[in-house]
Amino acid sequence: MRSRYSAYSLRFSEYLLKTWFVTTRPQELTLDDNPYWCALDVVRASQLGNTGKVHFRAYYRLTDGARGCLEERSDFRRHNGQWYYHSGRII
Repeated sequence: MRSRYSAYSLRFSEYLLKTWFVTTRPQELTLDDNPYWCALDVVRASQLGNTGKVHFRAYYRLTDGARGCLEERSDFRRHNGQWYYHSGRII
C-alpha cells in the first residue's frame, strides 16, 4: 500500500499498473490530473491467506490550494509471493 501511495505521489503509472492485479488492471493509467499527495494514514490492515485488506486515508492538495482526503478500503491479492492491488471502495 505504501509503495503504491508513493507511486501515485511520484506519478509512476508503470509501477501502479505493474502492481495491479491482472483481472482488474486498466489498459492504461494517466496521472495528469493527479493532486499533490501530502500524507498517508493506514487505518487498518489485515491478511487472510492470499487476500489482504487495507483501510487508508490519503491526504492531498489541489493546485488551487484546496485540501482533501481520499478514504478507501482496498483489497489485495497475493500471487506467486507478490501482492497486487485488486480493487477498492471509496468511503
